[in-house]
Amino acid sequence: MSPPADASRAPAREGFRQAMAWLHTWAGLLLGWLLFAIFVTGTLSYFKPEFNHWMRPELQALPPAKADDAAAVAERALAALRQHAPQATQWIMRLPDERQPEVSLLWHAGPRERFQPLLVHPATGDILTPRATAGGDFFYRFHFELRTAHQGRWVLQGRWIVGAATLLMFVALLTGVVTHRRIFKDFFTFRPAKGGQRAWLDAHNVSGVLALPFYLVITFSGLMIFHSLYLPAGIAAVYPGARGTDTASYFAELQGDAPRSAGTAQAGPPAPLPPLAVAAAMQQAQAHWQGGRVQRLRAQRDPGGDVRLEVTRHDGDRLQYGPERLWFDGASGQLLHEAAPAGAARQTYGVLYGLHLARFAGPGLRWALFGFGVLGSLMIATGLVLWTVKRQAQARRPHAGQPQRLPFGERLVASLNLAALAGLPLALAVYLAANRLLPLHWAARADAELACFFSAWALALLLAAASPGRRGWCALLALAGALWALLPLLNAATTHAHLGVSLPARDWVLAGMDLAFLATGALLLALAYRLRPLRATAGARPPAAVPAHLSATRGHRAGA
Repeated sequence: MSPPADASRAPAREGFRQAMAWLHTWAGLLLGWLLFAIFVTGTLSYFKPEFNHWMRPELQALPPAKADDAAAVAERALAALRQHAPQATQWIMRLPDERQPEVSLLWHAGPRERFQPLLVHPATGDILTPRATAGGDFFYRFHFELRTAHQGRWVLQGRWIVGAATLLMFVALLTGVVTHRRIFKDFFTFRPAKGGQRAWLDAHNVSGVLALPFYLVITFSGLMIFHSLYLPAGIAAVYPGARGTDTASYFAELQGDAPRSAGTAQAGPPAPLPPLAVAAAMQQAQAHWQGGRVQRLRAQRDPGGDVRLEVTRHDGDRLQYGPERLWFDGASGQLLHEAAPAGAARQTYGVLYGLHLARFAGPGLRWALFGFGVLGSLMIATGLVLWTVKRQAQARRPHAGQPQRLPFGERLVASLNLAALAGLPLALAVYLAANRLLPLHWAARADAELACFFSAWALALLLAAASPGRRGWCALLALAGALWALLPLLNAATTHAHLGVSLPARDWVLAGMDLAFLATGALLLALAYRLRPLRATAGARPPAAVPAHLSATRGHRAGA
């Protein structure tokens, strides 16, 4: 008799699941340390404006933005620009909102010149000169470029590396779903008392399943945002050009740009911009968008010399991310052009982009997304630790009467785990502390903040290489926790917007930042205490809820 159909197919199904388990393990491990940094900085980017606000104390006394005062604020900012830079031939203005109280301007005096930044007080029109800092923009740029905004090199290389890491994470997520037969049961299973491999596997499963839809959307949308970089062949096939691909036409259609103005370019340098009908254009735009807010204004000359004013809607007004824009004649304020209605492909792209950035999210939803990001970071961290725990357990099994020594590759993974999982929080705390300690008027101040961040991370890597065991984990976590806990005290010693002021004033942005720093420090210090080195005693067992390679007081590196 032939075996039952189910029995004959069982080995094939099991073999497929084992293959997916192998792929899940190695897809998560190869760039897992980089993925952890990408996920952490991306999670912090949900509060990029709040970090910018905390890291520039000189702007913390600005009045909150009022939507009905936007036109007057724009006029005051333009008056300041004409006084500060009358030679400006093009400018871009970002109006204040509830998360950014200042007016931000970029201007230049010629097509080959770099844009110069200018910050303006929204109520008085005074020029603001806060301390130079990369602020929360560093987290945002590092998240997808592994660099900062003012670094002009290695842009594409960083995006390629992040894209490869994101693709591996997407593969790890899909194979993880296939591998876990009891995925919904694992959602409710967490047994820290079991200790060792079982506890870390439960933590990995729970953190992975709890926000699985978020992880799938965030990784897939992250890949789709840079589709033109990762999948250029389709664009080249549909938008051929004289020199390969007509990318300008593709992006103009994707973003709904206005048609290029006909006319002959004027000879000689462009003339400075005259006074513009900004208030009239903004009023028409708000009426057209049925009360939608104006976020950005841009003025520039057409090839024929006429000035056009581009008005962009606030990207927090809707889920779909993409410039919803109107173009006006700069002199009269007459509407010239409206962006073409978005097709299905453009709408899909805009929704995926909007879901990834979450600019539409209010405070409650933003905190929920932040929590999902923290869970994703924990999922990656527990997966990396689990890999070493399993191999530590195998090495402790006697072979020929003697415990086995871990191979070099596995010891390297243990060191990289320590450098990434404990070193990154330390580097972030150093970066924030440098913002308060470096000289205020130092020209290279922003670069020095970044140098402090990467130097602290490099030192953590050296310490991890020298001591990848309990002592190393305890030292790095304790140092990071102490720095995070001291940040509110450092803030109180160097600024006037500390908890003693922000809490009575109900300034929940500044108070929330300081309280979050304290909570982070307390958590890291608690972990350091949990992983403190213990004296070896006869018959003693390691603590139950820590990985074996962290908890063993004697092993392949006794006391390491």
